[in-house]
Amino acid sequence: MTEQGRPSGTVYGRGGVDTGGDEPGGGLPKAVPIIVGVGGVAVLLLGWAAWSSIMGDKEPAVAATATVTTPPSVESSPSEPAKPELGTGEWLLSPAGDENNYLTVSEDFAKMSPADPATLTVVAGLDDEACFSFQLADGRYLRHFDYRLRFDAGDDSDLFQADATFCRESGTAAGTIRLTSKNYPEYRIHQRQDGALYIDKPEGDSFDAESSFMVQAPS
Repeated sequence: MTEQGRPSGTVYGRGGVDTGGDEPGGGLPKAVPIIVGVGGVAVLLLGWAAWSSIMGDKEPAVAATATVTTPPSVESSPSEPAKPELGTGEWLLSPAGDENNYLTVSEDFAKMSPADPATLTVVAGLDDEACFSFQLADGRYLRHFDYRLRFDAGDDSDLFQADATFCRESGTAAGTIRLTSKNYPEYRIHQRQDGALYIDKPEGDSFDAESSFMVQAPS
């Protein structure tokens, strides 16, 4: 028997879709939205990790700015005048680094002294034009005799011309020279302790300094 006012054949109870129940077939389970949300977050995290691995820790690019550093100004100092070099002409001969001593004449012998410098006229070597000979105003030439340097009048003998010829080598410093004997090339003009000049073989630590000379222009 049907109740009055209700259509027959209709069953009343819970109708439609129950989305809030946990029974099978009763709608989507509650875990589905959570899984979808977690999956979305995971995708975002993976995307961020991939982007970070590509970009690394790079800072945003900043345009490079050139920095110009101006070096401190250096006060220029006047350069030292070039030292004269031995050549033909008139010269004074001094020990290297000692411009107050000069080659002088003492009883026909040559020696170094602070007084009475001898002005030497330097000419092409009597025995070798690539070398030099040294002449006084009175015509005498510097030559070695028994290894000691002296001034003698010239003659045409081969011995004298070789004795009076000396060849230039570089000295111990810029602008200095050494003079070797033409006919005894292993011997150099050397100033001994008393200032006397000889041709000697190199010997001892001080020999190079004692056999180095420089030229000065006559005053």
